[in-house]
Amino acid sequence: MPLTAPPPTPPAEVRPAPPTAAALLDQALDAYDWGRPLPAAPKGPGAAAHRWLQAAAAFDPLKEAPADPFPAGTSRREAEALRALLKAPQGQVAPRLAALPLRQAGTALALWRWGQAQVRDGRFSPGLRRAWEDRLLAKGPGLTRGYALRHALCWALAEQDEARFAAIKARADEAATPVVSRFQRLFGLLGGRSPVLRLWSLPGLDYQDLRLDELGAPRLWILPADAETLPDLPVDVAWIIPSLDAGQDDRSASIPGGLAAEARSLSDRLRAAGRSARFVPSRAAFEDLGMAWFPILIELDGQGNLRSVRMGDAAPRKP
Repeated sequence: MPLTAPPPTPPAEVRPAPPTAAALLDQALDAYDWGRPLPAAPKGPGAAAHRWLQAAAAFDPLKEAPADPFPAGTSRREAEALRALLKAPQGQVAPRLAALPLRQAGTALALWRWGQAQVRDGRFSPGLRRAWEDRLLAKGPGLTRGYALRHALCWALAEQDEARFAAIKARADEAATPVVSRFQRLFGLLGGRSPVLRLWSLPGLDYQDLRLDELGAPRLWILPADAETLPDLPVDVAWIIPSLDAGQDDRSASIPGGLAAEARSLSDRLRAAGRSARFVPSRAAFEDLGMAWFPILIELDGQGNLRSVRMGDAAPRKP
């Protein structure tokens, strides 16, 4: 009888290599940027750096410093230098900033969150704010360098500091060109009339093509609507509500689909509250002008020209 050949041996399963410690840190930074929970710290090499990043993402920057997870060594000295800086009197912050190493992603994230809270709370002088921005711009992961770039540009625009803008632009890398270009456009708008925008009335949902100075208010607050409450605005402030959808043609004569449902819901809420606002069914209308981060407070002068634009990190909490 002929011998039967044995069945072929199935190929061994090829398993992907586990992610490196650096890749896990990148995943954690991406989760932070999107507002998702950070993944659990891995075991083995890189565990302490991951726990340091987790601590940096979770501590209260106005009340405490992140816990140091490192054993004795270079990383522990860096973490302790950061913790000492966060607790230092303001007169010691600038030299400690200059000496602070930023080898660990957690150090950069903690420094970002702490400084951002100091600025929002009015605790930093302009000079100290710029020193903090510059330290973050110089080193650290791309995420915190990008945050610092946006922050520095928002404040340069708010203060109309063209020298500061030029210095930031000169040191920005090629990847930052789209962000810098937006602020370049906004600097060009200062002192002149606003371009014409298609604005839909709320309530009512009729559109008009208007400049911002034709809204009958010297100050304009541009912010998407909160799902729960309407903002309490002074009488001299007009509210413009951009949709969160970036794709709608801002010159369309109708509002389609889900955007129409969003607009009708806003119209009903404002009518019930005896309020009015304007609706723009696309972020693109503002992004084309360079206005990419909300809230935005625009102030007009007596001739209807743009006196100032305070955007994003440099915008007040309320108009």
